[in-house]
Amino acid sequence: MQEALAYLPTLALFSFVTVASALLRHEMLILACIPPVFVAMIVGFIMTIYAGDTFGLLPTGAALAVGIPPGWWLARRLQPRDLLIAIYLAWAAALVLALVAFGFPDHG
Repeated sequence: MQEALAYLPTLALFSFVTVASALLRHEMLILACIPPVFVAMIVGFIMTIYAGDTFGLLPTGAALAVGIPPGWWLARRLQPRDLLIAIYLAWAAALVLALVAFGFPDHG
């Protein structure tokens, strides 16, 4: 249960980072989204595979879907600079949760 509370919110935050970055409406600031999106896609892919196998496809898919509406909504409501700050804050929180999640032992 504790492992799911670390993995699934991390996936939601990575999903938010990816969606919000894709909807960022500024030519130069979108370049600043390359590191968060790269890490979110690579680490999120690995975590999605593990979470799907460990917790099931429904909770994993739901966690990924939870990040989409806030990313879409904030991209429409915030200025590009503020959205970039939100992306980096979500990315930082996701990295902390990922560090916690990777500390759990694997289920052989």
